[in-house]
Amino acid sequence: MVNDFREAGNDLVPVDYSFFLQQICSALQGRNPFRQSRNGQRLLVDIDSIAQELVQLTNVPNPLASTRGVRSATINFSQGFRQQFPDRIQQIADVLRAHLHSEIGSDEAIAEFLEQLITDLQSFQGNATQLGWTYNFTQPSQTLEKQALHLQSDRPGGESLLKFHKLTISVRNLHQFQSQLQQGIENYINTEIAPDSETDAEELCDILSGLVGDELSQFHQLQEVVDTETLGKLKKEAKITYLKHLRDNIETNDTQGLIYLQDLIRRLELIEEYISDPDKSDADYDVNYGGVQVNYKSIFSRAEALDALPIIPLIVGNLAEYNDRNNSGNCDFIFGLKLKLGGPVQTHEGEDVFDYNLNAIIHPDKREHIDALLDEDRRETFARKVLARLFLYYFIFASRCNPNDPDYNVENELLYNPINGFDAQVMRVLRGNDEEAKRNIFRGLIRGMHQFNVRVKIQHLRDLLKSFLRRQTILPLGIYPRHICIKQGILNRDPDSLFNGYFLNEVLERNRKEVLRYISIEEPQVNEAALCQIPVTIKIEDVRYFPEETREQFSWSYDIDRMRMLAIAWVPDSAPCMEAYNNHLRQNKLILFRYNNTRLNPNHLDSTQAFIYRFTWMLLAYMCLHVLLEYAPENVFIPMLRLHQGTHENPFPAEKFIANLSKTISHLLSDKYLSSSQGFRIRSLNRHRVQNGLNSLYSVLPKRFRFQQTSAPLQLDKLAIIVVSSRESDARYSNQNRYQRLATLIGEAIGVQRLTSGEIKIERLTTFSDNCSLRQLYSHPAVLIDTVSQLYRQGYHHFLYVAQAPHTSTLHITRSDRDEELYFMSPRLIETLMKNHDAIKIYPIFFDKYYVRKLHNPRVNSLVVQDTRELTTLAEDPQQQAVVFFNLFNGISVGQGDDRFYNGVISYSTLLGNFYSGVMEDRDIRQDLIYDTALKQDILQYLTLFHFSRFERQHQQSLKLDPYQQIIGEESFGALSIFEQMTPRVDFNSLAFLTQVKKVLNLSAS
Repeated sequence: MVNDFREAGNDLVPVDYSFFLQQICSALQGRNPFRQSRNGQRLLVDIDSIAQELVQLTNVPNPLASTRGVRSATINFSQGFRQQFPDRIQQIADVLRAHLHSEIGSDEAIAEFLEQLITDLQSFQGNATQLGWTYNFTQPSQTLEKQALHLQSDRPGGESLLKFHKLTISVRNLHQFQSQLQQGIENYINTEIAPDSETDAEELCDILSGLVGDELSQFHQLQEVVDTETLGKLKKEAKITYLKHLRDNIETNDTQGLIYLQDLIRRLELIEEYISDPDKSDADYDVNYGGVQVNYKSIFSRAEALDALPIIPLIVGNLAEYNDRNNSGNCDFIFGLKLKLGGPVQTHEGEDVFDYNLNAIIHPDKREHIDALLDEDRRETFARKVLARLFLYYFIFASRCNPNDPDYNVENELLYNPINGFDAQVMRVLRGNDEEAKRNIFRGLIRGMHQFNVRVKIQHLRDLLKSFLRRQTILPLGIYPRHICIKQGILNRDPDSLFNGYFLNEVLERNRKEVLRYISIEEPQVNEAALCQIPVTIKIEDVRYFPEETREQFSWSYDIDRMRMLAIAWVPDSAPCMEAYNNHLRQNKLILFRYNNTRLNPNHLDSTQAFIYRFTWMLLAYMCLHVLLEYAPENVFIPMLRLHQGTHENPFPAEKFIANLSKTISHLLSDKYLSSSQGFRIRSLNRHRVQNGLNSLYSVLPKRFRFQQTSAPLQLDKLAIIVVSSRESDARYSNQNRYQRLATLIGEAIGVQRLTSGEIKIERLTTFSDNCSLRQLYSHPAVLIDTVSQLYRQGYHHFLYVAQAPHTSTLHITRSDRDEELYFMSPRLIETLMKNHDAIKIYPIFFDKYYVRKLHNPRVNSLVVQDTRELTTLAEDPQQQAVVFFNLFNGISVGQGDDRFYNGVISYSTLLGNFYSGVMEDRDIRQDLIYDTALKQDILQYLTLFHFSRFERQHQQSLKLDPYQQIIGEESFGALSIFEQMTPRVDFNSLAFLTQVKKVLNLSAS
């Protein structure tokens, strides 16, 4: 079966693309997209004109049966369309094949034509001095080095190479939460609702007991909200606590800088005071702009609300998460800390964060602001952003003190209270309907920022913090107790509603995130207005890394003997891009996709037309290549080179879409072929950028590593690294029946092989994708099972099985299915992968990224920590549920601003204990990943070499910090394949759809 999804039995909205496929097929009948050049050296594929023709269609039906409550909709085909889909795809494929025959000739002629387009990769050998495919494949890499680091606590900070600030949030006694919450509500009934009627109080308490026993009741809904939303508030409190910790430990004569830091802390706390004012109703925080209403109390109850500030701590990297729900009821979350220091915004011509927020967002007269409000698709999000930035910048930066005045007294900064002016001057206007008055408020804020030289204060504070973080003195341990308080305001005050079982404020039904208004993080004290309190500890530690003398040297070279290449170019029709194409690419044999890069510019197409354009391009680009490659050998390398006229800061929307599409298609083709995609911005081309771009384009080619010397010979013959992730394709906003949601499984398999020469060969073996329900995704995904089986038959018996950390954002108050919590690490899934493979060893590992400050420039840029005993200090787990066993650090500073001040570290962990009891031996993971064994050394060596194999720069070669970004993360193929359906704010997953198309085409080919 091509599509195993069933409309019946789920609440997903069905989709039907019959109209689209029929119109595409009809348009193809009269237009041949294939045209070979006069000399037979190139094949032009014209999809753009077909897409533009279809954009003119009128009365286009929405593929969605209903748009209400839909978050994403792609492959939950209606029953009728499910039956038609294979035939519809085959009809289009048949028309494409007929056009190929019409343009080129018989099957044999097409095969011969493709054969002469395919060239030996070695023929492009040369120095990469200009745009093209020419590259120096034969030059071996420079000598590479890796060096070991140690985590130690008994050495002076001056000897350390790296410093890391670790955050641990420990929540205690969670197993008592339900009983405490019930007791708190009963106390509220007895003291506030029915203090004079024992009968009413007893009846209400009986009703409450019934709700406690009903897992679908409001009582359990409240528990779930506290469970899922509170960690964000704890992170928000931890950010302010980190600033206090720095303030209390800074030794400096810079009194002015210290006052700026104290003032930042004070104003952040004033925000909490303002949104928690007991004399204000929820409606008092309602404001609006551009027809969009927001609630300040709701917005600033969330942790991320502060991140728009130029200077604010950021919590990055989930290093560990431990919960002991059954015994102590404790839960620990371990994160990394770094400071956002107001660096440039990469997407806005290098403006710093402060100027970007003033000019590109708040300023009502700037083009960006005006265009965003006119754009129906962006208006709501942008208006919310404007109102949030206004509030945040007023509270943090509004002042009557100018640091450039000769009589400036910095201590006066601590006397200004923004609450009074904001309530009197700003809120009154923002609640009303006078849009011009609101714009005047925005202009006034910007004038004030300039008049009182706020940038000077920001720069002074930035300099103070940078200077402090550069110091080598080790900070003392900071332990800060707090309480999570659930406030009485969450309860319904209407007795009649209470007797009907509605104990909670209607806010819970309206929007669960608004419940955050009634959850606060406070100093540990008895709060009479709290229903219950949960104890919390925030711990901040200064962790140091020290270098050791042991180093290892090696080099690599490409392994491309007898490898052949079929080049593909994606080129806009604009004059600058065509000039670059004619000067540098046209002389090559290639397949060319040309397009008009202005098609998707703002106000050119409405949402329906834009979807038709993207859908047509997506489908035909993939199908044209698939049909062509039916006549090609399987061992072909397919590099896709893209030209872009737009800049990084201001890309053409069509160019961005084509870039994402080419990456999606590259992933789909890589199950049979080796493929990659790389773009070049023609306005900023130079030799350096060309070399780095080609390094990236060719980074997937097989490589051979050789060691200059090694302490012990490697014993492991083969290791497979399998990387998996997923992206939602069909879902509603409601969390009910979440297992029915559909998602696309995305993966890649890498082979590491010890050769008889002693060299280590690393190559991408295959990529894969498939669509399934969430329940199937985390228990028995067919394509992943098949991939492991195929590799096992090829002699791969050791598998590093890599997924993103299965950390949640919950406190684990409610009991959920363990397999759901572990996602791709679920025991059921691991058991399925191991089934019928007696000699297989699967090591489930996950990773995350945290940031360190480099105190010295290391002589070696590639550093590793692999002593598990030392790494346990990063994430102390008394139950040994999970163990950090490997860290890798890249000492190269890239980018600008904050990116250069901090360096990333990849941290690998694995699960131990009883997670896989009855599935596989815990002993295998301990022996092969944790203990200091020869096999562990081999596995970590291969994993390190894999990081080196993916490095994409010409100079300062080192390990690539995140070699999984194409599969996992916001720049992955899965993330980039998503664009908007013709219904605004509904996502369409093109990878999911093309995966279904691929199944049809492969089935017909077999």
